[in-house]
Amino acid sequence: MYACQRKDVVSSSEMSVMLKMLLHLKRWTILVIAGCVFPCLLAGCLESTFNLASDSRLPRGLVTPSGFTRDDVSVTLDFYSSGPAQFTLRDKNGKKLAKVTGEVKGDPIYLKTPPDPLASGYEVIVINGVTEIMECIPYRDNANMVQNGKIVALFKVVDDPALKKVLLAGRERTKTIADSDR
Repeated sequence: MYACQRKDVVSSSEMSVMLKMLLHLKRWTILVIAGCVFPCLLAGCLESTFNLASDSRLPRGLVTPSGFTRDDVSVTLDFYSSGPAQFTLRDKNGKKLAKVTGEVKGDPIYLKTPPDPLASGYEVIVINGVTEIMECIPYRDNANMVQNGKIVALFKVVDDPALKKVLLAGRERTKTIADSDR
């Protein structure tokens, strides 16, 4: 049987065309992947989102616009992999009123070691020069963590001076241990 009689044999011109298509496809694939990955490298990927609990005050670095009260606004806290935290202030209709970036200081602080997966983590965040401690509460079943029909994780601004002292003392102790290991 001759090659020209076999149906599964591909001519060199067909092979050339398929190779060009494959190379062209690879270029587009690489461009698409780069287009998706590059912004994440620059801005960081969104890791987690928390909504401000209705019984918590606004962080001091955020300002409520004139004509609005605390009950008129909601705040979302987004953590990104590259380090910053972003606060978004919205009105009751979801319209964005302000977006503020805060600097996360160190790793989350937990009251128990090792931390319970459902335990709150505490984050020290500097917003517009003001240092605040946020209690980040992961979603728990039957814990009234539904806002506007959506399941959410919540955060609260820590105001208890005794808790702040314990958290900051734990941060310093952890920092001292880490420095002595070097």
